[in-house]
Amino acid sequence: MSKRETPTIKDVAKLADVSIATVSRVLNKLGVVNPDTERKVLNAVARLQYQPNAVARSLKLAKTKSIGVILPEVSNTFFTEIVEQLEGLLSPKGYALLVCSSENSVEEEQRKLSFLLERNVDGLIVIPVSDEGAHFANPSVPLIMLDRKVKGIEVDVLVSDNRQSTFEVTSALIAEGKTRIGFLGGDPHVHTSAERYLGFVDAMQQHGLKIDERFVLHGGMSMKSGYTVMEKALTFEDCPDAFFVVNDMVHIGATSFLMANAPKEVRRRMVFASFDYLYYAPLLRFCHYAVSQPLDKMARLAVQLLIRRLEGDMQGFPSTTVLKPTVVVMEQTNGIGGDEEPHRHPPRFNKEFS
Repeated sequence: MSKRETPTIKDVAKLADVSIATVSRVLNKLGVVNPDTERKVLNAVARLQYQPNAVARSLKLAKTKSIGVILPEVSNTFFTEIVEQLEGLLSPKGYALLVCSSENSVEEEQRKLSFLLERNVDGLIVIPVSDEGAHFANPSVPLIMLDRKVKGIEVDVLVSDNRQSTFEVTSALIAEGKTRIGFLGGDPHVHTSAERYLGFVDAMQQHGLKIDERFVLHGGMSMKSGYTVMEKALTFEDCPDAFFVVNDMVHIGATSFLMANAPKEVRRRMVFASFDYLYYAPLLRFCHYAVSQPLDKMARLAVQLLIRRLEGDMQGFPSTTVLKPTVVVMEQTNGIGGDEEPHRHPPRFNKEFS
């Protein structure tokens, strides 16, 4: 910044070594800010002789009828389904969505948070990329976390019961006679992945089965990761013929490897139980059981809670709502339901195709 330039809020943030959102909270007296942080910001303001624009401040405190949404990635159908649900509920109320991707990066998530706050969104709905959530502490606008939790901050959260659902579908595989079951997981620092692993362990231990750590394979939540972990599993001659799969992207990746590389007899025996049950779930190979999360209910409750917070109703804050998914029987042999013959679950589409 040259001497002749008027200092900006970005200059203050840089000098104080904090985010723009933090500077905004200090200057507008929104939320709770650490005293040391507040002192750094005010010192930077004084040194730069920064003068907040009165018109800009009044605009910032006005309602923009916009809601910021941050997703881990936009290529994952699960996340875009949630956005569709949110938009369908918020649009009739006069709100527009500003949707950003954190690209599965905490640093990018921080940048997108600042980006949205700079644009004066009225509220935020976030599916966090990991359990690192310090940058979400004391937001200047109402914030709702969906699908995943973060550690160490007070925030409203809506999640599915990942642990119990995983326990149920893993137990269903065991009821089919599968005694050696592997786990194709995601990032253990992501709430959903960690909870699903605990559910898998619960089921194996309750049924007295040993977990072979060679086949507990953590990676990402992507198709590429699914391909890689399935490839690693099949390097062992005694690879299990049943796996719990952490999500449908990993499922598709694992299937791609099996179809391209596994012997026919391996493919014939292979059985999966997995999250999620989206519109294309009936097309997934090897899947006997799928966990269907109540996305419509999750979105509806999130919007209801966000509107309450926007109206100043802070009753019950911070709240945690845990929703119960359902298990969909795709195909089975003596699993849930006890059919002697395999049973194909009828397709359930929630989209129309032209």
